[in-house]
Amino acid sequence: MRLTKRCADILHLLRAARWLTTGQVHRRFFPNATVDAARKRLRKLSQGGYLVRFREHHMAKALFTLGVEGKRLLEQSGAEEIALERTPPKQLEHFTGINDVRIAAELAGSLSYFFACWELPGVRWRYSVIPDAVFSMRNRTFAAEIDRGLETVRFFVSSKIARYREGLDGFPLAAVLIVTDRKARMRSLAKAIAGERGRFLFTTIDLVRERGLLAPVFYRQIDGEAASPFSLLELS
Repeated sequence: MRLTKRCADILHLLRAARWLTTGQVHRRFFPNATVDAARKRLRKLSQGGYLVRFREHHMAKALFTLGVEGKRLLEQSGAEEIALERTPPKQLEHFTGINDVRIAAELAGSLSYFFACWELPGVRWRYSVIPDAVFSMRNRTFAAEIDRGLETVRFFVSSKIARYREGLDGFPLAAVLIVTDRKARMRSLAKAIAGERGRFLFTTIDLVRERGLLAPVFYRQIDGEAASPFSLLELS
């Protein structure tokens, strides 16, 4: 099959993201086409061995990862040796949420870098707190935490927020974006982490997927007005 630049871009993203859903590929690479168009291209890439499709059952979302031909093509293009994925991660919703933020960051433009937690060892991350993601855009550096409500609010605050409050020596963050799975959880965390002068901004994963990182979907305090993270930082 003839590979297009978009095909190559999908392979490069999967090298970092490891697993992507059909919807994620559609949002990132087919903004002016239907989901069916994305499915057709993903099917062809899978048939050619460039991707591997995984679907646990007929009600589950289809997932895609690099296949043997995709690995070969990337390594021939200069990439270091790539270890192929065998099975999707156990905490799939959390994993998918991190890549949702990645895609939103790429679509926001002016992205300097994005590293998910599984990529941080490769860039010699030396801090005690390990964010779900770290990225820089528009000359501001952010950490992101994807919270699915599987831990108590107290544990989340003591294990993660306390370390962010101490600061990362030599690595200043503009803000920590806390992305929850539902509004009720967002309200609980925002209430528990109040009074931080904009260092922690809150939203939900649905809002990030639907509207992106630059839209007015973030809250500095739960009774305040939603705004973009850059607008909220200017007010801090």
